Amino acid sequence: MPLKSVIAAAILAAAGVAACSRARSYELRGQIVAVNPSRQEITVKHEDIRGFMPGMTMPFRVRDRSLLEGRTPGELITATLIVSDNDARLENITRTGHADLPAPEAATGSLDLLEPGSEVPDEPFIDQNGTSRRLSEWRKKVIAVTFIYTRCPLPDFCPQMDRQFAAVQKTASQDLALANRFHLLSVSFDPEHDAPPVLAAHAKRVGADTTSWSFVTGHAADIDRFASRFGVSVMREGQSTAEIVHNLRTAVIDGNGRLVRVFGGRDWTPADLVSELRQAIGGR
Repeated sequence: MPLKSVIAAAILAAAGVAACSRARSYELRGQIVAVNPSRQEITVKHEDIRGFMPGMTMPFRVRDRSLLEGRTPGELITATLIVSDNDARLENITRTGHADLPAPEAATGSLDLLEPGSEVPDEPFIDQNGTSRRLSEWRKKVIAVTFIYTRCPLPDFCPQMDRQFAAVQKTASQDLALANRFHLLSVSFDPEHDAPPVLAAHAKRVGADTTSWSFVTGHAADIDRFASRFGVSVMREGQSTAEIVHNLRTAVIDGNGRLVRVFGGRDWTPADLVSELRQAIGGR
């Protein structure tokens, strides 16, 4: 092939790679619900984002902390949502008005949160193979549990939990103290969509070795109740189960089925979780 053709092909290939990894941008319109400067995070109840996700209430990060200065709950805003493979953030936040926030709904009951040392309920699940499973099947092993759904659109929510669990599995499998003594559990709270074949395909897509990392679901009410014991709040907005608003929690359970620790949010690292798993083994 002539040199000029080789160079042209290389340029086209490089351009193709750049195009595949290029961040996407979307216009967001909504109302500020909460502002958390320490986490560089703003929670927005937004309208449908055309071509990306339905309207819901979600926390979004900002890289520039100054974008949060002067922001208050109730503000109506427009912003640009930038989404890449591993990140989502807001830019160009502009105030368009203000409206009173609706009064919070009265609580329907007390949230019975598990405390460290408490026995974790032996909830029934269905795994990616369609097999009935219970937590007690992994007694004598330390378990890490996180909560996801496979249609989650934001790369720094459920997909981040998948990436971090994949890193934990790789490290723990090569650790003499942990190998064959741990199990990872990703619990989906979207059973209508996340049937076993969907979970199996998702497990393959994220590179999970299902001998030590299971994807499970169950009846929505049962999953929601189980998740709430760890401080997970799940709200289904509208008629579509794709419109799920949730926070993130990742729990460590020891070999006797007792809670060791709950990591809140998405700021823990795989090294943090591996360290906690090691300590849970040593504490038995």
